[in-house]
Amino acid sequence: MKKMIVLIGIIMSVTTVSAGEIVKMPLLDYSPTDGMDYVFNIKTTKFDKVILDCQSFITGMDFSNKEVLKSHVPLDMFMCEDLVKYLEDSKTNGEPVCIGLDDGNKELYFTRETGDDCN
Repeated sequence: MKKMIVLIGIIMSVTTVSAGEIVKMPLLDYSPTDGMDYVFNIKTTKFDKVILDCQSFITGMDFSNKEVLKSHVPLDMFMCEDLVKYLEDSKTNGEPVCIGLDDGNKELYFTRETGDDCN
């Protein structure tokens, strides 16, 4: 019985850790979507399609592979505006951007990490 409780504890702790795992990916490029002022296509190495939508009723960032939505991270309009400014400044200054996606907690992280630190 004691072994079973320990085993359940280990399984639950592994599940908790993997749910909060951060997937890091370099931002390769971003551009506005045709006809939309505040919707941006973002190119990364880990997802086929990443959309930053700061224009719709439900704003956020969508991550898709093979036309299947893998994650949606909601953002309020202020976070969206700050993120667009960060991306524009980074592109203007030629600075790298590393996107961290914590799907379990629905959180995004943006850093200047490069190379192996962002893969």
